[in-house]
Amino acid sequence: MSEIVGCNLLPELWQQILQQHWTYLETEESLQKIEERQKLEECLKDFLCLVPHSRKFLLPVTAYVLQKSILQADDSSAYKASIGFESISQYANNLFTKPWRKEYRVIKMYSGFYYHEIQSNLVESEKIFEAMGYKVLPNQTLVLEGPICPDQVTNVSRDALTAFVECQILKQIFSGLTALQLSSSWIDIFTFRSMHTGISRNVAMYG
Repeated sequence: MSEIVGCNLLPELWQQILQQHWTYLETEESLQKIEERQKLEECLKDFLCLVPHSRKFLLPVTAYVLQKSILQADDSSAYKASIGFESISQYANNLFTKPWRKEYRVIKMYSGFYYHEIQSNLVESEKIFEAMGYKVLPNQTLVLEGPICPDQVTNVSRDALTAFVECQILKQIFSGLTALQLSSSWIDIFTFRSMHTGISRNVAMYG
């Protein structure tokens, strides 16, 4: 019965997410923007607790990078992945609001910020930038030429933030299991959530 109720809520919840994300993007840096971000994260958490793993992200590349980062990274954890997705979301937000600024159109992948905040935390992170329209040059530089595609950029912004919230759920579950003195790996938790729908809200409460 609860699954049926959840399915009926999804279209309305998705529209709420789209509207809340737009409000967040349009709000100037202020206390209000922080509040809009919190509202958006709550909507995304509700969404992620209702949908199967195959429907969590709009872009397949987001699911691909998240899975690679959790399952194949040398030091995999949702802590590291959350940092990377948060940074990508911020890049997308900056590009959307200030597309004329050169620092958002030419990104050196070996620069301190990109390397430490994104590349060292996410596997094949450049694929998400390609989804925004960037091209990867041989000299480890991401370049975006011409006008931006607002839909592409906002989709990446929202998807990266969704992945960030998913990582927060994974972290809460990990903390909850640790508090109960139950050992589990990040791979175990990720795999379980990938195979089961609707269990994260209750389990995450332990965190």
